[in-house]
Amino acid sequence: MLTQLYIDNIAVIERAAIDFEPGFTVLTGETGAGKSIIIDAIYAVLGERTSKELIRTGAEQACVSALFTGISVQTEAVLRGFGIPLEEDGSLLIRREIRQHGRASRKLNNFPQLLDAEGSRRHADRYSRPARKLQAAGARNARGVYRQLRRHGRAFK
Repeated sequence: MLTQLYIDNIAVIERAAIDFEPGFTVLTGETGAGKSIIIDAIYAVLGERTSKELIRTGAEQACVSALFTGISVQTEAVLRGFGIPLEEDGSLLIRREIRQHGRASRKLNNFPQLLDAEGSRRHADRYSRPARKLQAAGARNARGVYRQLRRHGRAFK
């Protein structure tokens, strides 16, 4: 479960720390309040392609960190297969830095995520569907959750 999201210099957000509680979370607010920016930050930390345009004007770099707890046994096994252990408390911290100049970086529990070009494509293909991203993040019944989110999204268009 995503328990905390930390955003630094993403679009118009200078700094924000968002704590998530168990259950259903809804982001609400007026137009321009930053709801889409929060979603973009979550996508970025989960590995979606990002643009340097996401970096806040005047900043040299942006950073998004996501703390996940209650990691499934399957996800833990996949991480260990990549040589990435969970923290002592069983949590997973994913951190993504986007720089104006130079390469972006992504770390899982402070281990750099290093994949060759072929491995990156394989990784991207495997987790390209949002339900699979939720599943990789340890969400239980990820496909069901994603279907519900899509259904609710269509209801409000």
